[in-house]
Amino acid sequence: MNTKLVYAAVMAAFCLSAPFSNANEPVNNYKNNDKRGWHFYEDPEIVEEEEKKPAPKVEAVKPEMVEINAEWLKDNLPKLLNTAIDDPSTENIATYYYAQRLAIDKANAFSDQTKEFFLFEEQLSESNRRPNSSQALFAHKLETSRNEQEVFNALFDKAGLWMFYRSDCPYCHKQFPAVESLAEIMGVDVIAISMDGILLDKEFPGVKHVVDPNLALSRKFQINITPTTLLVSNDGKLFQPIKYGMASGQEIVQRALYAGKRLGLITEEEFNRTQEVKDILISKEPIMIEKKKLEDNPVVLSELLRKRLEDINISTSSKVK
Repeated sequence: MNTKLVYAAVMAAFCLSAPFSNANEPVNNYKNNDKRGWHFYEDPEIVEEEEKKPAPKVEAVKPEMVEINAEWLKDNLPKLLNTAIDDPSTENIATYYYAQRLAIDKANAFSDQTKEFFLFEEQLSESNRRPNSSQALFAHKLETSRNEQEVFNALFDKAGLWMFYRSDCPYCHKQFPAVESLAEIMGVDVIAISMDGILLDKEFPGVKHVVDPNLALSRKFQINITPTTLLVSNDGKLFQPIKYGMASGQEIVQRALYAGKRLGLITEEEFNRTQEVKDILISKEPIMIEKKKLEDNPVVLSELLRKRLEDINISTSSKVK
């Protein structure tokens, strides 16, 4: 056999048995992989998965809370009552009355704390207007009586009482003993003015009697009822009717003090000293507070009012000079 022909046949058979390779794929042959050897193993390429992000946390929604306070009870007690009236079930009735009990408890707590508060907050005590205890009240009345006498005397240094009467007026006859007592005990100047020209000076000599000729004074002071009692300043320029008809001596004293204050013959402070129940006012002057201070700290209001009351004498006490 021809050696060349055998060699050619073998080579042809080898080429036909080799697999076809893709022209685009690299040829892995011994020469290209000489560093790894002919028996190398290629691990498959691992494709890393994208890192999974944790799901966002959903915060639990907190339930809205309601404080069952005085404001809530004020707004809702009527509603609970109406609900119980419309549908008087055990549940509705219980809800209303338990809520009412809560309101009562809060009111009692407020009342208890108020009692304790007033024990130590002397400026707000009503006993400053008029004492409560019998011993303090007795001392207070004695002091008020002395003040009344003092202020009354000061008033009647500037003014006097004029009493218009008629001789045929039975009420005038009954009024004279009271004005005579004032003249004697209180030292008041009383002028009794006869409108009908008939003097009763013999019957009631404790006061000074004069006649009103032609009713000039009666017309000036518009007297159309007897008896009528006026407070008149010493110069005759100021006057104030204090009683039409009869009045007791004490009533005339009180009315005269009010009239004296109204006419400016005594001061507000002098008048207040004569009153058994004191007039304690902190609102006579405007109360002005800086708006922002009041909004930030409402206590400034009580501090301001407390300071005003501290300037007023507490009853049955004297300020140290």
